[in-house]
Amino acid sequence: MLTIYKNLVNRKQLQTIIKQTFSRHCKSYEYKAIVQKQVALEFEKYRNLLSGNGIDLGCGTGFLSKVLNGKELIGIDISKKMAKEYIENTGNKAIVADIQKLPLKNSSFNFAVSSFALHWTNINDSFFEINRILKKDSYFIFSIPVEPSLEEFFLFIGKNFSFPIVQKVLKDLYFNNFKILEIYEKQFPVYFDNGKEALMFFKQTGTAINKNAKTLKEKINNYRKLISYDKPIKTKFNMLFVKAIKN
Repeated sequence: MLTIYKNLVNRKQLQTIIKQTFSRHCKSYEYKAIVQKQVALEFEKYRNLLSGNGIDLGCGTGFLSKVLNGKELIGIDISKKMAKEYIENTGNKAIVADIQKLPLKNSSFNFAVSSFALHWTNINDSFFEINRILKKDSYFIFSIPVEPSLEEFFLFIGKNFSFPIVQKVLKDLYFNNFKILEIYEKQFPVYFDNGKEALMFFKQTGTAINKNAKTLKEKINNYRKLISYDKPIKTKFNMLFVKAIKN
């Protein structure tokens, strides 16, 4: 979230940057994205609920699909290189596409899952598309980092990324014709020995994207401040888990 960018003028430009950044770091993501792996493990409890053909939205290198090994899954990722890693890691098929505009037929899937991905999208648009491709009474199970994720970290460098708000996520689900069956929140701690290690974590997991771009001077100052900080940084991702069904 700290990579220096000019102001993001529209959603298309942001999606291009997300695609390029995750493609650049797809190899390091596989072994550096520890929190993302931990979050994916939460889906083990849902294995017995899921049957038929499913879709893993924002599949990355395959953390979630590997947890759901044995299920009939197709991965979706905006990054071609991530999709390639997914195929190699899981043996499943993958489609390079934007969750907000899926190249898939209406009512063509029995379930959809997503972990640690939807916050990169316009959530309402994504929910609309997910509803469109799911059959009636199909499960949609997902995790998403929400506010106040990385709160302690932002106190240090300034808030340069806004995570979704729980109430907005649930409201968008409702208005896109999903019935919420289960929700819970869980915190996943993150610890860095110093500022440089924190910077490398976000860079090597492809998440060094500044959605709330301010002035170039401010971003450079935050970058330098983080690099020079030599004390431990403790923060956390606040994850929302939702089990829903298409009405």
